[in-house]
Amino acid sequence: MTTTVVREVGADVATRAPAAAKRVYLHHLDLIRATTFSLVIFVHCLTQTTDEFDSVPVNTATLLLHFTRNTFFALTGFVLMYQNFDKQDFRAVAFWRRRIKLVIFPYLIWSAIYWVVEDMWAHGRLTDVPTSLGEFAHLVSWGLSGFQMYFLFVMLQVYLLFPLVLWLVRTTLGHHGLLLGGSLLLQVGITLAITHWQPPAPISDYWWHNYATFVPYQFVILYGAVAAVHRRALANFLRGKAWWLVGALVVTGGLAVGTYLLRVWVGGQRPIDASTAFQTTLLPFIAVAIASLYAAASYWAERWRDFTPRFARAVSYASNRSFGVFLIHVLVLFFLLRPQAEGGPWLLETLGQPWGTMVTYVLVLAGSLAVLEILRRLPGSLYLTGRPRLPLPRVSVPGLAMVRRRRTTAAADADDARVTVDA
Repeated sequence: MTTTVVREVGADVATRAPAAAKRVYLHHLDLIRATTFSLVIFVHCLTQTTDEFDSVPVNTATLLLHFTRNTFFALTGFVLMYQNFDKQDFRAVAFWRRRIKLVIFPYLIWSAIYWVVEDMWAHGRLTDVPTSLGEFAHLVSWGLSGFQMYFLFVMLQVYLLFPLVLWLVRTTLGHHGLLLGGSLLLQVGITLAITHWQPPAPISDYWWHNYATFVPYQFVILYGAVAAVHRRALANFLRGKAWWLVGALVVTGGLAVGTYLLRVWVGGQRPIDASTAFQTTLLPFIAVAIASLYAAASYWAERWRDFTPRFARAVSYASNRSFGVFLIHVLVLFFLLRPQAEGGPWLLETLGQPWGTMVTYVLVLAGSLAVLEILRRLPGSLYLTGRPRLPLPRVSVPGLAMVRRRRTTAAADADDARVTVDA
């Protein structure tokens, strides 16, 4: 992050600084990003290798791990506000031109890849691709091509709306508590509507796409954005409160799981329906979990990062590769589970559980990283992975290296001779 430095007044409220200054890199965001993406990928591996529809334990885990998707959008709000809150020369069009291309091209390219592989090739319809482009257009219009692509679809919406979010946060400076309070009340209404309202027929076909819009994530986006403005005050508030956060996690997690079990055992709901991401009783846990992850990452960055250089390098690497791995991992997971044995995927039938899920997760991460390292070195890496192209590794040829060393030595001797003469 290389934009402007925030100058702070009072309780850590950022004011507009000259655009020429350089902003401090926040290393704890790398750890948050790496952790969040790793857990999102784990959730996908878990649900694809177990009974995601009727298993109570599996859906208990996925219920709590819904905080990862919310952390993803809270982090987006934090980063965008951190980079732009104090920019006097912020221009919406320039922001869109710079940001949207990093998402829209990977979104379209990988949506096409998932559609061709999973929907067409896997079902013996590869020759129908030219005549089925309308089907692809429908999938792209809702983030349905690849079950993780809605993340990018929502991110595009966040980028489009960010100038409005920036204006709102700037305008309400000094009243951000009221802003978050109003947003939270709105979020409660949104979750109640998504979970309990049965829409009339004219809109029911569209209503179920709510998860692929920015609306259910408006609170966490503002949560992250406001946290960026008040990050030092937030850091001071969270410092030394580890046990309070652990206690809050237990209480709010207990509320979320307890009400989930009531819906299953008393209400008779199917576990997958009772563990949806927009349960109102899950909101407290989401807020506390995001704050706890932020506090833990901040503590590591402040106290331990300098003493754990290898781990710090791993975190930096994982953060840099996280978006690309996210794009690729579902394709790797698809091919891992495609070979079938009697009763299910060969890998799971061979290893059994829980080893099947754990090995699948490790192989998905490793395979996704391997594919990504190739893609990052190809022309067009920016469009494939959202990241600039990396240089190809240099190949050392022993004979050529010897010639270069001789030339370098000869040049150095000549330089020494010139220095001697000039002296």
